[in-house]
Amino acid sequence: MKTIFVDDEIWMLRQFIAECSDIPDIELVGQFTSAEEALEYARNNTVEFALLDIEMPGMNGVELARELRKLNPEVIIVFVSAHSEYLADFINIKADYYVIKPYERQDILDVIKRAKLLSGRFRKRIFIRTFGSFDVFLDGRPVYFRAAKAKELLALMVDKRGAILTSQEALSRIWEGRSYDSNSASVYRVNMKKLKDILKEEGLEEILVDDNKRGKYLDTTKFDCDLYDFLDGDRKAINSFSGEYMREYSWAEPRTGYLQAIKDEYTSKRADVSS
Repeated sequence: MKTIFVDDEIWMLRQFIAECSDIPDIELVGQFTSAEEALEYARNNTVEFALLDIEMPGMNGVELARELRKLNPEVIIVFVSAHSEYLADFINIKADYYVIKPYERQDILDVIKRAKLLSGRFRKRIFIRTFGSFDVFLDGRPVYFRAAKAKELLALMVDKRGAILTSQEALSRIWEGRSYDSNSASVYRVNMKKLKDILKEEGLEEILVDDNKRGKYLDTTKFDCDLYDFLDGDRKAINSFSGEYMREYSWAEPRTGYLQAIKDEYTSKRADVSS
């Protein structure tokens, strides 16, 4: 987890770094003695886990927590304080945990264990990757598609992000140049049946919705997808895009250019801010 620790006492920063330096689940990406500096960092970088002192000059930890949640509603917030009377603030901000100073290594381990459990609450079991090659993962395991065209049908529906896919559109984009007739419609139905069978075998059938009158579409609430995160402005997803989108499918090329334009604009804005 990408972690920041914010405390105006330098010795507390050093203690925290020493206590968690060999804990593999923590990637300490920032240590700050100023809440304002921490917030500026969070505006331009991914923060998944924040340990915040409450009493600090200027912006305090509670105010910082509110701003971090605006940037990333899923960030895990842990308050660190020497005073238990701040428990009311802990409750009001809906923080995830509370640690009383002085803390020991076991306290840090307990916090990290709690954070790992909490991080799982936001992740769905199904993740669909579109950057680079197209792949589907269930609980971190890649799903095998024995029929390439069935997998491509799924990729096309992912690209449509919940919009209806008709048989005519599928044939024009996947079987490019093939006229729409009874034979080509049969090819589509056979491959859609294969896709349904694969999804059912893998326990993924819930993502595919069949509108018999209009076509098929995906229930996008059932899975996570890097493309959707990117389009929603997620910094981590934008940074992860390296110029390739569903590279095995020619129909995906226009989207690739669109994503690259967004990435270039994002990079340019960040450069302007930092200069």
